[in-house]
This record gives sequence, structure tokens and C-alpha cells, in this order.
Amino acid sequence: MTPSWPVFKKSAQFASAFWNDTSAVIVPYVTIMLVVIVGLSVLALDGARLMSLQTQLQNGADALALAGAAELDRLPDAETRARTAIERLLNNSNLFGSGASRTIKVSNIKFYSRLPASDASPMSAGTLATSPGNARFVLVTVRPVTLPTILPAVLVGGANTVTTAASAVAGFDQVVCGVTPIYVCNPYETAGTTYDQATEALQYAASNPIDQRRLIRLQQYGGYRPYAAADYGFLNSPTLGSDDASLIDSIAAVRPPACFLQRGVNIRPGLVSSAREGFNVRFDLYQGAMSDKFDNSNYQPAQNVRKGYILASDKVQNACARSRGANWPIGSPPNQVTGLPLDRTWPRWGRMGEGNWDFNTYWKVNHIGEDGTTPTLDSGPGSNADVPSRYRVYRYEIEQGLVGDLSPGGESGAPACYSGGDLSAVPDRRILHAAIINCQNLPSMDEPNVPVAAFGKFFLTLPLERSQTDLYVELVGLVGPGDGVSFDVIQLYR
Repeated sequence: MTPSWPVFKKSAQFASAFWNDTSAVIVPYVTIMLVVIVGLSVLALDGARLMSLQTQLQNGADALALAGAAELDRLPDAETRARTAIERLLNNSNLFGSGASRTIKVSNIKFYSRLPASDASPMSAGTLATSPGNARFVLVTVRPVTLPTILPAVLVGGANTVTTAASAVAGFDQVVCGVTPIYVCNPYETAGTTYDQATEALQYAASNPIDQRRLIRLQQYGGYRPYAAADYGFLNSPTLGSDDASLIDSIAAVRPPACFLQRGVNIRPGLVSSAREGFNVRFDLYQGAMSDKFDNSNYQPAQNVRKGYILASDKVQNACARSRGANWPIGSPPNQVTGLPLDRTWPRWGRMGEGNWDFNTYWKVNHIGEDGTTPTLDSGPGSNADVPSRYRVYRYEIEQGLVGDLSPGGESGAPACYSGGDLSAVPDRRILHAAIINCQNLPSMDEPNVPVAAFGKFFLTLPLERSQTDLYVELVGLVGPGDGVSFDVIQLYR
């Protein structure tokens, strides 16, 4: 049955009205956009959470790498101490709140001697350390952490979790500045020992009182034979001149303008016989190139310069004109003057004495009693039965106000030639800071960047005589924080 015209007309009017009605037309668009906006907001929230987690993980990896790198001082237990430092930091740090899965954990620790040439290269392009002695960098990789997402994965066809990880590379280097440009072949390195064993022997001797009182004769290396233990020589630095005069000046100066890195120093070849002129400034002896420096505060002597020297009878008016006494350094009866004696016995062909020097004679000659005859041996820092190190005696004289005591020959420990001002704030001028190198364990000493086992402190016991190049020293210890010349550089590299 065909609909009537009125009905058709009404239907057409309804359709037209519905089509032309614009009220609430935005509702479907808003509905669609709300879904998009909420989705993007949740996605942004997940992204922010992931970035926060990544930042915390990276901060944790950085802190762990720095803690490990601070222990990489090239000593035999360096890697063990580095791992321990990292583990202790893990025990004390929970970066991500409660829950085992949210606690930072280390998945891998590797030590490197050299980083890749380019930061764009992976760490696999670097050189792994073969021992604690060449471990300069540490790579710490932390375990990945999984983060549950808020955005339903079903909407984007992905996973409900996201995982992130982090790693960091840090390194250590010791820098010493304002020190004498000198190196010493490790006196405790013996034939057949490995690099690490030689460094360990050095570390032990530097803290052992018995070894500290043994006199070491350092022989200047001239390049005419293989390097031997207790050889010494000089270092090159871009801030120092390459001629002999510049070297002598840097040996004599209070603060030479040079810094040296433990990771590598450059050897200055050749023998420098006139180097004694620089060393002797520390004993208030201004000779040769240093003869006009006695009034210059940049070339101050030590506070205590007792050395077994006497003033010649015809040089009464010249305090600088002193020479060694008879049978120097111990003197001869009646021992008018006495410097710090040599050890009484030395191993055959050895460079190191037994530490049995004559303390009693030294003390009796240089520190007589108030009545002028009775020695104050009982009040001293030791005896022949309990021999102290020479450095301990030297410091005892300074600290107890005994530097000015006169020996029968008229010598005291007070500088007489220097006239450049007060010495109370002067660094200990009879301490030589030197780079100690395991010379016999290195394939070459002629290449640049020769690695340093440690920086040492050597006490210069006696001045050098004319044409003498040997140095008589005691090993006081290794350079470390608080010595005024050492600066540890610990930094992130990746």
C-alpha cells in the first residue's frame, strides 16, 4: 500500500530538520579527542617515569664508577679495593625505594688501561687492564630495571612494561705539582719479580720502619747499561727548559713550575753531573750556577742543614765558605763535626745498606749536655740498640728546638749562608718527591708516557761533593693526600 502524501511529507520534514539541527554536534568530536588526549597524557606520563628512572639509574652508575675509580692508584690491591668500594656503596644506597626489583644492582665491572680513541666507539674498542698496575679506568654496568607502563599495551599493540639500563666509565690519575723533576727506579724491584710484585714490595717498604732507616744510594743513570734498581734520572716537562741550567734551577727551586701524572712521565736522557749544585741548595750550599741565589726566597734551604761541615779558618767572614770535616761524614776523633752517617754494612754490590748507622756518635757530637761534656743521649729519639731513621732524627731536632745546638767543631743545623727571609713556612726542603718506576719490568724507558708505580718521598741525608752524582737517601713514604703536592683527579669519561 503506497503511503499517502502527508505521511511522506512529514517524514521528509523530520529528516531535513534532523540534518539541519547543529545543537550538540561537538559531542562526538570531543569524545574522540578525549580518548586521544588521555592516551597522549598517559603516554607522556610513562615517558616521564621512564626518563626519571633512566636518570636515577645513570646517577647510580656514575656514583658507583666514581667510587671504584677513586681506588685505582696502581697499587697491587687497587682492583680489590675498587670492587669493595662499589659493593659498599651498593649496600648504603637504595635509589628506587622498596622492593628488590627496584634496588640498583651491578651486573658487570671491568677495568681498562686505555679507552677507545673516539667517544663514538664502543668500550670493546678499548684495552682491558692486565693487572692492578695498569688499571686506570673502571666500567660499571648496572642491571636493567623494568617499569610497568600505565598506558594499556592492547591499545598500541605493545608490551605492558619497558626496560632501561645504564653504565658509566670513570678514571683515576694522581697528579703531583711543584716537585723536583726526578725519577727513581724502584729500589725494591728485583730480578724475576713481576710489575705487581715490585710495586707491592715498594708499598710494604714505604710503611715499614725497618726499611725506612736503610740508606739507599741512588746512582744517576747515564745510558751506558741496562736500568737497575735505585738508578735515578730526570724528567721532561713542557713548562721546564730542556737545557742543563733550567734543570739545575728546577732542582734548586722551592716550587718548580711542573706537574707530573702517574699514568705517564717522559724521561730526560743523559747524565747531568752539575745537578749537585741544585741539590746542595737544600743544605745551605750555594755553588756554581746557584752561587748568587743565597738571598733569593725561591731557593731557600731546609730549616735543618746539619751536614758535618766546618768553616775554614781563613774564611771567618764568609759563612758560605764551608767544607766537609775530616773523614766526613762521621768525622774522626775527637769528632769535631758529624753529619748523618752512612750505614755500617752494605750487601755486596748492593745499593741499600742494612740500616745500622752510628746514631750514638752523631748524637753525642751534635747535642752535648748543658755542662758541655755530658751527652743528652737518653733524651734523644733512639740509640744504637734501637736505631731510628735519619729522617726521624732530623725532624726531632727541628721539633724539639735542637737545630741550633753546636758541635765541638762549631757547626749547628741552622742555615748560615742564606739571607732571603724566614724559613718557618718553607716545605721540608730535604724531601725529594720523585716518580718511582718499575724500570726492569718495562719494555722500554725511551718511549713517551712511561707509567709510574707511585710517587715517593725520599729524605736527602747528605749534600753532594764535587763531581759526585750519587744521592744518599731514605725512603720516607709514598706521596698522598695532605702532602701539599698531590692532587687526585677522579672523573667520569662516559
